[in-house]
Amino acid sequence: MPPRKMKRQPRLSRSAVLAGLRDHAAKHGFVSAASLAKRDRGVWRSLHLYFPDFEAARLAARLPAAKPAAIVRVKRRRRKPKQSARRRPGRRWNAAVIVLAIQERVRKAETLASSKVPPRLVAAARWHFGSWPAALEAAGVTADDVRLQRRPYTKPDILALVRRLARDGTPLRASTLKRVVKLDTVRKLFGSVEAAIRAAGFEYAPRPRRKWSRERVIDELRLRAKAGKLTLSRGIGRAVQLYFGGAHAARLAAGIPTLLRAPWTKEALIKELRRRARRGDSGSTLWAACKRLFGSVASARRAADVPATQRTKGMAAWDQPALLAELRRRIRKRQPLGRGLSEGLRRQFGSLAHARALAAVPANRNVKATDAPSGTRRATAGPDGSWRSWSREQVIEELRAWSAGGGGRLRDAVSLACKHHFGSVARARDAAKLPRVAIRWTPGRIRQALGEPGFDVLDPVFVAACISHFGSVTAARASAERRRHQRTWSKATVIAELQARARRGLKGVGRLLRAPAVRLFGSTEAALRAAGQTDPQRLPGRPRSRGASRG
Repeated sequence: MPPRKMKRQPRLSRSAVLAGLRDHAAKHGFVSAASLAKRDRGVWRSLHLYFPDFEAARLAARLPAAKPAAIVRVKRRRRKPKQSARRRPGRRWNAAVIVLAIQERVRKAETLASSKVPPRLVAAARWHFGSWPAALEAAGVTADDVRLQRRPYTKPDILALVRRLARDGTPLRASTLKRVVKLDTVRKLFGSVEAAIRAAGFEYAPRPRRKWSRERVIDELRLRAKAGKLTLSRGIGRAVQLYFGGAHAARLAAGIPTLLRAPWTKEALIKELRRRARRGDSGSTLWAACKRLFGSVASARRAADVPATQRTKGMAAWDQPALLAELRRRIRKRQPLGRGLSEGLRRQFGSLAHARALAAVPANRNVKATDAPSGTRRATAGPDGSWRSWSREQVIEELRAWSAGGGGRLRDAVSLACKHHFGSVARARDAAKLPRVAIRWTPGRIRQALGEPGFDVLDPVFVAACISHFGSVTAARASAERRRHQRTWSKATVIAELQARARRGLKGVGRLLRAPAVRLFGSTEAALRAAGQTDPQRLPGRPRSRGASRG
């Protein structure tokens, strides 16, 4: 497409320019450079061909100069200054008031860690006592008991842990010691795990490594086959791969039957289908063989004269009485409704609330205080923390009403009120004379229970759960402590740790410091430079090889 040519503007003569200026002044009442450039571009462009500027053209046309526009001054309204709200006078602190405030938090079982206490109280305590631990000591509280992060391990602490393991009959090895303390901490203080065990007065007995041979592998396979053990352990599995190339060849060499099944034939498959049909099994694991030998599962069933399994009808075919009966059964056994039952109830009754009303089961919502008759009205708790105003009798009444309604998940407000007045929900249930519910202990619940003040650690069920999950109550406590006090790294702590490693004669950053060094400094070399050291892999005159690993 050829380029589009611009239209050439006509050039006016000198007399036409002066006539254009007079016409513009007559039409608009004035003439100015801005008005002419905006409203009459042809006159404006031709004007500069005959006159040096606009004023010379205006004088030649004998036109008066345009008057400047009048400036309109807008009077702004003065805003009235806002009356500042009267500041509430702050609390006047002194040593006695600070001690009373700390003791009040102790009475309410609230935390006394400096990061969790109101900042004004901490600032006042530091002003009057010099430090927050000093204020705690003045109030009769030990600072180590309220500190969220435990103090660092020392050599006596490590030795005490080793002796405790020895008293429990635990073998003293690195694999058992790492359950109660980090091995990096032990190596930092003693240099090695073996040195720590010897410092505690015990002999280091590492786990002996079994040496395998072809004859020993064959003997072990025969012993396991005689004992009825068909699977292989991790150690013998590696030995079998090393000396025989696989389990099948090793079993053949040992003269024991292999675990490989013979390929399916039509006769064997028909016999197996009939046997599983008598047992009530659908034979879903045989479907691949059925399709390979007979073309389809239906053809294999017809050949074996086995009827096809009928799929049971789901909840979609249930009527209203069946849905209500299933709803009562699940509410009675405290089971979740599930997606299928919920959709069926909504389809048949319109909503779950209407279905619960027809089934005569309690609705899954909090009862309002205004709906209860006088005398039996229960206190309700909203998000504003009104449960703090409940009494012990109101808490017991809430628990009994919750138990009469079928139980289920206890509301947060009732749980907080139970812990506030009785110390725990279990003690509140005992005060309300409600039957105790067996707790399914998991590792997470065990750690949470160990962190609760006043928890009965000597409960036989709890001790059995600790032994089942951790091996002992001591190991469970150590696991809970590790979860609560995970070390956080900063640039200062990384530099201090690198300098401590250098004093012990250790080179580089090590496995523990690698991730925080890269995250805080960008690379391990930068971390070593910040600590005043040199990367041993980047020494002068020793260029890095292409395959060398970084930092």
